[in-house]
Formats: sequence, structure tokens, C-alpha cells
Amino acid sequence: MSETLLLKGLDAGNPLGFLAALGVLTLSQAVAAEPRLAWRQAQGGWRPQLSGCGGDEEALASRLFEALRDTSSAPFAIDKKLPFSLLAFRDALRDAGEHAKPGNRRNADLLAAFGSDAHQDDKGNFVDTALRMVRSGDAAGQGLPAYAEAIRNNAEPNDLYRALFQDWDYQDDDFSLRWDPVEDQRYALRWYDPSPQSNKKYGLRTMRGANALALEGLALLPVQPKSNGVVTTGFKKLERGREAFTWPIWSYPATTDLVRSLLTLDEIHQSQPNRGNLHRRGIVEIYRSERIFQNQYYKNFSPARPV
Repeated sequence: MSETLLLKGLDAGNPLGFLAALGVLTLSQAVAAEPRLAWRQAQGGWRPQLSGCGGDEEALASRLFEALRDTSSAPFAIDKKLPFSLLAFRDALRDAGEHAKPGNRRNADLLAAFGSDAHQDDKGNFVDTALRMVRSGDAAGQGLPAYAEAIRNNAEPNDLYRALFQDWDYQDDDFSLRWDPVEDQRYALRWYDPSPQSNKKYGLRTMRGANALALEGLALLPVQPKSNGVVTTGFKKLERGREAFTWPIWSYPATTDLVRSLLTLDEIHQSQPNRGNLHRRGIVEIYRSERIFQNQYYKNFSPARPV
């Protein structure tokens, strides 16, 4: 039986923790032949358990860091903003598709997670992912791709170790991607301006390692075109213009391809999912978090709740 590691720092009930777990699974493909991910109840919640990558915590964090360092920054270097020009996006998609291989399609998958070229906005940009919670471009002209590059460049092995195996201390000074519900801190409740420039001055409380891993997890959540727009995997419109992100928790060790399938199940988005059907598929819990529109520029996730 292959060794397993409980990633006790990642909480299934936190959108950032779940996205980081997906990132661990995708990066682990460079570490092991066939890594698998399951979830186990521990420390008061569901925690991911990784199999096929050895049983040493420090060694795993180091190997994942090396895998992260070896991944291409090309998807994040096309433009500092997201979304950007539809034509530039199509060129990048074409190039990534030509270089994709059965065992290495990471860049193509990441671009598919950025958005879809089937539609464009009134500025000639493609329509992007619902997981972009920051503004398209801040006062310095930077958006999610620029933030992602900075997070990747600043990440160190210990950042990944702390995110994966320790209680989160939120002591990293870096950009926020707003995937953690605790980052929903309104202007009126802060003693400083929460813009990226002020974050650098005063120190934003975030987990750099978790964000670096979650960025890789985006590859499992592509954006799909519809006749009247796009839909991001895991998201569904609710009544009165609301929108929610829903994700499953499974108990059987799953490969990356199987996880892709689980994330697209329509059943998990129902207001009252058929638990019997889902249990037969190995799904033991479902979490849902609303996408809150703080203002015209920024969004946040509400605290997740079991469905």
C-alpha cells in the first residue's frame, strides 16, 4: 500500500484550502507517477489526504516547491490584467494547444481556466473566470496575472510547508486573491486602505503558499462557453443575481482525471442534492460559498456551509 500524507493545514470548508488541495494534486503529477487525493475527517473538519507521494512532510513540501518553480510562468505573463485582448488570448490558446501533450497540458488547462474566447466584452476582451475576485487592473495597471507572478516569485518551500501542515497564521506580506472568506474585510472596518500598494506597506494577512498552490488548482476549473455568456466550473447562478461556488468532498483516493469529473457533477448544485446518489459516487460532503460583490471592483467568498 502506498504511503499517505494528511495535509492537515488545508480545510475543505475554506475555498482557498480546497483550491490549494487541487493545486497539490496537479503539481504532484511531476512528483509521482499517479498521485491520488481523498478527504479524511481530522482536526474538526475534512482534510485532504495525498497518496503516492511518500510519507515525509518536509520532503513533499520541498518537491512540490521544485515542481512549482519548474512550471512555466507563460500563462501569467501574457498581460498584467485579466481579462485582456480577445485576439491575444486566442493566440495564447493556439500556442498552448500546439505544445500540449497527454501528460503535460498544464498551460492549456490554465488558459482554459482564465476564460473563454467564445464571447467578448465591450472593450474587446474575452470573458473571464468567476474566480477572478480582484479588479481587472488596479491603479498600477495590475490584475490577477501580475499578482500571480509576484506570489509565485516570492514563494519559498517553507510557505508551502506552513500552508499544508500547520495551522494558518496569516503572516505573509503578499497580494490577496480573495479566495479566503477571512479576506472579506471592508474599508469601514480597517484602519488602512486595503489597496495592493497599502498591503505592501502595512502587511496583508494572507497565506502565500496556499495562494501559490491554488493558482495551479485553477487548471481543474475551466470556463465553459454558453449561448449567452460563460460559466466557470463549480459556479451556478442563484436567484436575484446571486452566484455560488460549490465543491464536493470525496472519500476514495481519486486521480486528477476523476477529480475533473467530480467537479462537473450537476447533482452537487441542487438546493437539496440526492445524498444517496452522491455517496455511491464516494462524495461524502458538499460545500457552498456565495460570491459576494463587495463593490464594482472586488468580490469575496462568504464563509462556506455544508449543503
